[in-house]
Amino acid sequence: MADPQSPHVGLVVEGAGDRNALPVLLRAYLYSQGEYRDVLGKPVPCHGRDKAIVPNGIEGYTAVAGVRPGCVGVLVVLDGEGDCVAERGPELLERAVKNVAVPVRVALADCDFEDWLYSSAESLELGGLEYQSGKRGVSEIKRALRPRAYTKPVWQPRLAARMDVDVARARSASLARMLERFDELRAALP
Repeated sequence: MADPQSPHVGLVVEGAGDRNALPVLLRAYLYSQGEYRDVLGKPVPCHGRDKAIVPNGIEGYTAVAGVRPGCVGVLVVLDGEGDCVAERGPELLERAVKNVAVPVRVALADCDFEDWLYSSAESLELGGLEYQSGKRGVSEIKRALRPRAYTKPVWQPRLAARMDVDVARARSASLARMLERFDELRAALP
């Protein structure tokens, strides 16, 4: 994580798995762009999507991330979980900007974070796992891990470190949108 006083992009994430995995994914993306500075703030977890979408939920989490010294913008990353992301995203964004003086961007995975991981299936090193459009990432990852259990805080960061971000971005429109929104915020960094 960036020095707490240094310019950085604040992160709001859904839970414990995302708290560790999103920075890994974003760093891999930054490295692929030739950017090696530490520009990510410590993620603020919502402890579940339901706590983020309730009234006064997302507003508080973005305020915590946005008031940290050095924060130039806040990226909120949550699972879509079956919601129409084209409706839920703007609704959350409208609420998220209320208590923050820095720009905010909301990015929802079309279904869940595991779909982003699965979009780079061949690079995950999970015994023959191959990407097939339309399959649920979490189901396919769990199947590939058997008999081992899939535990988000353990496996999400591990698999994010193995992702081929370029392949995943080409296969997942919602991952591409998240990275575009991250780039918008990153543009404010000195």
